[in-house]
Amino acid sequence: MKNRVLFVFAILCCLFIATSLSAQATRTWVSGVGDDANPCSRTAPCKTFAGAISKTASCGEIDVLDPGGFGTVTITKSITISGYGQIAGIANPGFNGIIVNLTASDACNTVILRWIGINGFSTPGVDGVKDLSTVAHSLHLEHMEIQHQQRGVEILTNNTGTKVFMNDVDIRHTTQHGIVTAPGAAQTVTLSLNDIRSRQSAGDGLRLQNNTKGTVTSSQIQQNGANGVNVFGTSIQMAFIDSDFSNNGAAGIVNASGATTFIDGCSFFGNGAGGINNTGSTVNGFGNNAFGNNTGGDVIGTAVVTLGHP
Repeated sequence: MKNRVLFVFAILCCLFIATSLSAQATRTWVSGVGDDANPCSRTAPCKTFAGAISKTASCGEIDVLDPGGFGTVTITKSITISGYGQIAGIANPGFNGIIVNLTASDACNTVILRWIGINGFSTPGVDGVKDLSTVAHSLHLEHMEIQHQQRGVEILTNNTGTKVFMNDVDIRHTTQHGIVTAPGAAQTVTLSLNDIRSRQSAGDGLRLQNNTKGTVTSSQIQQNGANGVNVFGTSIQMAFIDSDFSNNGAAGIVNASGATTFIDGCSFFGNGAGGINNTGSTVNGFGNNAFGNNTGGDVIGTAVVTLGHP
């Protein structure tokens, strides 16, 4: 009799585990009139991103059905959250909007966030998006608006395999900085930023700390209280292409000792200084960059090295 009871108990446990696993769908849905007690299906959507993520399988997708505010969320697995075609918002006064914290590899190692607005309103959020991951992964931010934060996007990862892709992202009204990279010691972040607008920050529009490399193309870093771009730390290699760094309170771009920076078709107007090139750093250009009306001078320090354009 005892063995029979144990057998039945084992069967029930297996059924429970199978039911729990099957509850995670590859695609789930949220709605402004949903309920997190729902299974997050198309016909019975959840209310928040946090409610949907536990019911979404790794490498799956959460889609927004209709306009609404869907709450802050912490992401610990590969996921896509898409608000395409809707007004998908996160209100985060005094809190982080989205935390990405991947600590174990899965089949995708990728987080994609698109068509989402994050707003701290009258009480600034801490970070609009914060990445704390410790495994190699890719973070994609696409078609997003982030405003009224301490920092719009902050990358604090601890793995050299961190790759950040941003396209059509508008960051404004931050009390500290617009975009910050500060990876762990001896780790590197690789950036691919296109069509980024980082404006009206009290600090730097783009602040690159420690080891960061990559490209910024077709972007506007304007009217920030401090610098447009602050490149500091060692072994930082960045290329800025077809971008504008104008009307910033301090410099359009600051290049710290040890940094190598390329500028191609960029403009620097109306800043406290066009560019500051500190001793031990190098700024390379192709003779097609424009400097003017910078009150403290167009280039302070070592002149831009003019390279032959390919």
